[in-house]
Amino acid sequence: MPLPEGLDPSAVQGVFVDLDGTVVHHAELLPTAADAVAALQATGVPVVVATGRMFASACRFADALDAADPVICFQGALVGRRSTREVLHHEQLDTEHAREIVAAIVETGEHLNVMTADAFYVAEDNAEAQRYAQSARVPVNAVGDLVAWLDQPVTKLVVSGDPARMDALRDDLVPRFGDRAFIAKSLPFYLEVAAPGVHKGVGCQVVADLLGLDRAQCVAIGDGENDLELLDWAGFGIAVGGGHPALEERADWVAPSIDDDGVPRVLQAVAEARR
Repeated sequence: MPLPEGLDPSAVQGVFVDLDGTVVHHAELLPTAADAVAALQATGVPVVVATGRMFASACRFADALDAADPVICFQGALVGRRSTREVLHHEQLDTEHAREIVAAIVETGEHLNVMTADAFYVAEDNAEAQRYAQSARVPVNAVGDLVAWLDQPVTKLVVSGDPARMDALRDDLVPRFGDRAFIAKSLPFYLEVAAPGVHKGVGCQVVADLLGLDRAQCVAIGDGENDLELLDWAGFGIAVGGGHPALEERADWVAPSIDDDGVPRVLQAVAEARR
């Protein structure tokens, strides 16, 4: 694969990669992804996972990739070491604001996952809860009335359902709570809410500081609405073809789609150029 114009492989210090829609397809890692990550890291470039997934779920994929340590998860709300599960950075929605947003979502009747302490809680165990649990490979915790139950800060809220309804809910929540929370879609059927100021770019800077990386010499790769800040943060942003239209417009380059094995091919191309 030819490298994109404007990307100097010899100057790349780090690559930050989203998971779902990027190197994870239908909840499974692309078969070529681990080899591509290994090839690039062998040239001295750390490949860092930057995902909306929970810490445990993010670590499972980062372990399979043998990616760099630490990992960025919960949309940048948490940065932790996959090797020890040590939490290095954690931003949460305070209890009062979280309860207010939870109440507004519950009123809509949409399914809501409340995430805290690397576990997720739901009002009742249903098909939507099971879908998330199977994707993340974590257990369901049903607690009944979420508003009454919630008595602690929240790392992230995830609403799941029909994509059109998720768009409408986002458009309703942003004017009401956008100054008190980060609200964005990660996948067409997931709408996510985190603490104000939280996004993947924040997590990237935490990791860059830990690893001594210059953001101007870093590459970021993603496919979704929640990757806008990820690509904005990096010196060179790559959108996965077929992803969110606004991301493609903001990106420095658009890679082939996940169906065409786009991201592993990009990583391999950079590795070969560096060698």
